[in-house]
Amino acid sequence: MPKKTAKRPSFFKSFKQSLFNKLLKNKHLKNSITLEHRTIYVLPSSLGWYFVIVAILNFVMGINYQNNLILIMSYLMFVVMIIAVLMGYSNAKGLTVKFKDAFNSYAPQKPSIVFELQSPTVTQSINLTYQGCEQTHKYTDEVDNKPQILTLYLPYSSRGKYTVQRIKIASNYPFGLITVWSYIQLQTDVFVYPSLEQVHSDAHVSMLDEQADKGISTQSGSEEFEALIPHLPEMGLQRVSWKHYAKTQQLLVKEFVDFKIANALFDFTLMNGDTEQRLSQLCFLVCEATEKNTPFMLKLPSKTINTNTGQQHKQKCLALLCSYNGGVS
Repeated sequence: MPKKTAKRPSFFKSFKQSLFNKLLKNKHLKNSITLEHRTIYVLPSSLGWYFVIVAILNFVMGINYQNNLILIMSYLMFVVMIIAVLMGYSNAKGLTVKFKDAFNSYAPQKPSIVFELQSPTVTQSINLTYQGCEQTHKYTDEVDNKPQILTLYLPYSSRGKYTVQRIKIASNYPFGLITVWSYIQLQTDVFVYPSLEQVHSDAHVSMLDEQADKGISTQSGSEEFEALIPHLPEMGLQRVSWKHYAKTQQLLVKEFVDFKIANALFDFTLMNGDTEQRLSQLCFLVCEATEKNTPFMLKLPSKTINTNTGQQHKQKCLALLCSYNGGVS
């Protein structure tokens, strides 16, 4: 499945986004940002614009009717607006938003990103908003000098790989008349893995070692005696079977082996159901094999990942399942 993208925007939206990105000059492309004069933007909120319009109308009416009381009221409204701008800017300045981690998910659960918020002085009414095709947000009343963890869930529930879009950091403090905001743009992706569908049959397991006997393969070791082999000059005498030498006058050495479960092959073509069901079954098998520390190989029609084990191998396999865009052959 290809990387998810939003629907094609209109020409106006594309132009607006291009102009906006050029004005920002990539100064928000970072994993941690501290709000300061270069990264803080201030404009009236929706309520603030109505407030300004009413103030202007009062001023016009006061001029036309030469009513000093109306003029004083309009002046006071402008003063309130200026105070709101100064207080809002002062409230947000110094706030630090730091990206901590991204958590992938299994469909239909949503992935999330975790931020740490901290401010040298009390910062009030902070809202983090995800600016993707669908918006989600997380609100906190207050941030102080103690680190505060905030988890923002992303609006993705279908299998796929998603590029994290710009995140808006905003506050409407005080009075709700102005919006003070900034952005943080993370250079990271999140994954929504296939859902986990339990596999009840062993038909999906293929043994990589064709010489294995009933699912058991062997390797040199010291646990179990397997056979006697001729003694070679480089071998020590401590492994010589003197009992057999007394009978046959031949120097024979005891060969020991370690037994282990043969590596498993998880094959897309051996699964049941449609494409999504097969991917879900493979996802379950990958997670189960990793939990049991069983080496395995993953085989899809388009690509094969060689045998390995561990968390890194698991993540590589899950990412492949996540981005698979073929069908059932």
